[in-house]
Amino acid sequence: MAAINMILQGKGGVGKSFTASLLSQYLLDRDQLVGCFDADPVNATLTAYASLKATKIEIMEGDSINSRLFDTMIEKLIQLPDEAFAVIDSGASTFVPLAAYISENNVAEFLQASGHNLTLHTLITGGQAEGDTIQGLASLMEGFPDTPITVWVNPFFGQIDFKDHKLEKANRDQGGTTIVLPTYKKETFGYDLELMLKSRLTFAQAINSGKFNVMAKQRLKIARDEIWNILDESGLIIEAREQQE
Repeated sequence: MAAINMILQGKGGVGKSFTASLLSQYLLDRDQLVGCFDADPVNATLTAYASLKATKIEIMEGDSINSRLFDTMIEKLIQLPDEAFAVIDSGASTFVPLAAYISENNVAEFLQASGHNLTLHTLITGGQAEGDTIQGLASLMEGFPDTPITVWVNPFFGQIDFKDHKLEKANRDQGGTTIVLPTYKKETFGYDLELMLKSRLTFAQAINSGKFNVMAKQRLKIARDEIWNILDESGLIIEAREQQE
């Protein structure tokens, strides 16, 4: 079965699209077959990275999900090869209607019956957005108690000790996973990563780009390897392969 990964977060500007690009790059660097889909109705997210070869998917009509357009996306997903991974980035504005539509139409169950597996991904962060991102996670857990949720903890905007949070244990008990991204100094690693993000470059492109000096490229290599090791330890690929068997 294909492993379908959908990134959902109602709070904008917390690194959701960056996380979607990280997941896509990681899977490609680990020699997986990856299909990237950009369902953000406002901004080009994954489609802004030329090397990811993402497909733009329109699913919204005004403030509502267009069922015909959504069905077209599902058709593309169920045609994926069994060994494939799909990464779908959705916009912050789609969070409420998309989550409701997926729940009401039993999309996770349908994909399972079609031979595929759905994992939801969301971000939480410290700082001013902590409350909003935690609430987004809580709503996903309530709406999808039988669907695995991977929680990405992004410390860039402020520290948050999620490992002791009641939702961390509750999500783990529901089969979910937590991925804690590294904390980097904003003046060095953080600046380089932010420039890479604003330039819509993958790690590979940035490391070969004239926009970064020698030491900046070295820091990007260190950051990439550290994040990839964290994702290796999370077992994302191993768990997907076990489900396929």
